[in-house]
Amino acid sequence: MIRFVHRRAACLAVAAVSFTALSIALFGGAPVGAQGRPPGEPVKWDQARVTQYAVDLNLAVKDAVLQVRKSPTQVAVQQRQVWYDLKESLRLLENSTGHLQTELQNGASADETRATFDRIESLRHDAEESGRKSMIPAPVMDALVKAGAIHNQMRPYYFGKT
Repeated sequence: MIRFVHRRAACLAVAAVSFTALSIALFGGAPVGAQGRPPGEPVKWDQARVTQYAVDLNLAVKDAVLQVRKSPTQVAVQQRQVWYDLKESLRLLENSTGHLQTELQNGASADETRATFDRIESLRHDAEESGRKSMIPAPVMDALVKAGAIHNQMRPYYFGKT
């Protein structure tokens, strides 16, 4: 019985660390409610720069999806559905980031791509929710951190502030 309690405590500690790391990866360390419009000076739309960010973001999300596919399915029965939810969120993110990249490469403006960008924000939130309930392997976490950093670089162009 004592051995079971220690294993459970260790699993809970790992899950807490995974959640914290995923929150930082996806939202740059700020609480979800604090991700609204950042304060600062207006940012002028830069089509070439935002398009390059979209290309980089799409590649980073594709890498995260690849890392999830390479990772074994969660062993714990209660973690499996959460793992599948994370995989689905990443699949939808991959589709959305690919669409954003294509639209920007075709010359679409901030107004035209804002709905897609907002959808990506929503999917990041869904992935964070899944991460709260699951242990994320290190390669997956690294890929998510990279994608989150690129997405954060794009935010000022859509919110108009730095």
